[in-house]
Amino acid sequence: MERYKLDDFEQRCIQDELPYCQAACPLKVDAKAFCAAMAQKRFDEARKILSKTMPLPDIIGRICDHPCQDACILSQKGGAILIGKLERACLQQTKDTGLPLRLPPKGLSVTVYGGGLSSLTCAFELAKKGYQVCMVFNDETPGGRLLTLTQEVLPQEVLVTAWQNLQRLGVTRSSGKDPIRDCLKEGNVAYVGIDDPEWTHLINGNDIDPITYETFTKGLFAGGYLRNNKPSPSWESADGKRAANSIDRYFQGASLTSGREKEFSLDTKLYTSIEGVPTLSPKDDPIEEAKRCIQCECRCCVRECVFLEKYKGYPKIYVRQIYNNFAIVRGSHSANKMINSCSLCGLCEVLCPNDFSMAELCRFAREEMVERNIMPPSVHEFALLDMEHANSPRSSGFRSGAKTTEAIFFPGCQLSGAMPDQTERVANFLGKMFDGKMGIMLGCCGAPAWWAGRQDKLNEVIKNIEKTVESAGNPTLILACSSCNEVFKNFMPNLSRVSLWQVLLEKGLPETRPATETLALHDPCTTRHEPEWRQSVRKILQILGQPYEELVFGGEATRCCGYGGLQSMADPDLAREGVSRRLQESKNDFLTYCAMCRESLSGSEKTVLHLLDILFPPPAEKKRAGFSKRQQNRELLRVKLLGPCDLAPNPWDDLLISIPDAVREKLEDRHILDSDIRQTLWEASSTGRYLISPDGTRLASSRIGNVTFWVEYREDDHSFTIVNAWSHRMIMELMS
Repeated sequence: MERYKLDDFEQRCIQDELPYCQAACPLKVDAKAFCAAMAQKRFDEARKILSKTMPLPDIIGRICDHPCQDACILSQKGGAILIGKLERACLQQTKDTGLPLRLPPKGLSVTVYGGGLSSLTCAFELAKKGYQVCMVFNDETPGGRLLTLTQEVLPQEVLVTAWQNLQRLGVTRSSGKDPIRDCLKEGNVAYVGIDDPEWTHLINGNDIDPITYETFTKGLFAGGYLRNNKPSPSWESADGKRAANSIDRYFQGASLTSGREKEFSLDTKLYTSIEGVPTLSPKDDPIEEAKRCIQCECRCCVRECVFLEKYKGYPKIYVRQIYNNFAIVRGSHSANKMINSCSLCGLCEVLCPNDFSMAELCRFAREEMVERNIMPPSVHEFALLDMEHANSPRSSGFRSGAKTTEAIFFPGCQLSGAMPDQTERVANFLGKMFDGKMGIMLGCCGAPAWWAGRQDKLNEVIKNIEKTVESAGNPTLILACSSCNEVFKNFMPNLSRVSLWQVLLEKGLPETRPATETLALHDPCTTRHEPEWRQSVRKILQILGQPYEELVFGGEATRCCGYGGLQSMADPDLAREGVSRRLQESKNDFLTYCAMCRESLSGSEKTVLHLLDILFPPPAEKKRAGFSKRQQNRELLRVKLLGPCDLAPNPWDDLLISIPDAVREKLEDRHILDSDIRQTLWEASSTGRYLISPDGTRLASSRIGNVTFWVEYREDDHSFTIVNAWSHRMIMELMS
């Protein structure tokens, strides 16, 4: 993946954006971290946070005009956090931590005029950077306008201590009245703090560049001017600090403006939802007041996505991890599992105020991994083989309409496999509605290949479908699967397509059984941007009189069932966690209109119905089919709808096997198919190669493709009872 693409992804994630309070602070004090420390009574840590960006905190912390409070979003929920009050409380609980580290002397001097807050700050910052600073002020102690403040607001000893600390940093003083011109003639650099009334007349505020703080006179900088026609301690200090940075750049011959955007910006892209935040008034106790801080951050996507939540970060971090993953030449690609565990459902993009899509990022990453040959073959192989089976002659094919072909019903591989009886009934129902002018196409759309990053395999599937549709005169495809719709929309945009639900609304609904109790409606994630699909389903339910519950995470903000993006292949536990979270959203049983969603969400204490279970009720409640049964169902459906294929049966197809339910669950988790077991048993019976355990069970093995299967079984009159089965990808070679 190109670096510029990763940079674009990074910039979309706003989690690293400054909180509103910090962005509004001219000094960029981390008020969020400060409140967190105060809430936990870590006063010394809180003081360190202030001192990190706030010069002379013992002064500023007492008199700060706290513009951060005006930006606090809790002003909409009872009142802004009283950060100014918290700063004063912190200073009362702590002592000065001593002088900051000073860089080695640079042999360069700066004259700072005025004793106001901006001048004190400028002198402090320059002294830290190793410059020789000479301050010029008239009173015994610097302070300027600060000297007029009451003892209660700012004790005079605080100013005395600040001046003593500056002197310990090497700052000297002069009492010269107006030596600026002489100073500049000698080639020195000077700063004038016009917040000191003694020096206000020397510089017009309009002559100061608001970015660099340089005046029209080269080498002369100034700051401390009024904001909104009134003094602002936070801005006076910020002026001095920023001017010191400009002076440092001036001496180095560097740009006075380059790379300083965040230093000057008072804006932030951060979005923090306050929905559900309680309305609370400010507290008198500073600790309780600090606890009111909601620690503003975005994390909209992380809070609602089990995938993002699991990896303990947020999208921008994952971008960097993916970039680093590609940079590895030798060693472990530790981000592989993370990249392959995303369901590609797109919920993050809907929730993100800046449209960040982990789905797009992970899909790009998977394609890059395949191209670089660093994609672990075991992650998606089972799904790709299942796709190949769905598109094999045993499971797929096309039949044109009896008269002509105005439409083609394409049920998709999962509906054909999970619900073959209802698929057949739908096909027959549509056939009557179209009066012999409807064709049928069985097979897979190629979604597993797209999700796995295998563009080569996807293109192969797409070309075959295009060729078939074109041979029939490019009729409209009637789609029962929204994943198929998403693939066709992206890779065959000119293909005419419509959902099965829209067709049923137009052509008429079959007679159905009475409505059931209220069902929680689960929208498939691939209908997120398909409002017509979703609306058609709801209209059908309304016509049927079937009550349904809209979930909070429904419609455009629906959650994935765990099968999307092949998440259940890469991280089954994560997929199960997503299913559990989804089912906990309602006390009702669930209804969906995606066969794979029905399969994924089933298996818990709740009943999960497909819309076809209501439109074309099965004779009895059915459990989820599972991998093996779905493949068998596709083959049988192919025979019923299209006739038998030309391929001869496999010699092991007729072996009789019995698999207890407990063993069946293990086989599903291990992705071991009945066909794998039959082939292994057939080879063992044909060759006589198997092991016998002391309790009489047999153990046979067979290498099928890239996988070795081991099957423990009992044989009785040419039937086999399966005790257990395992698989691995190792090849054990005997050394001579």
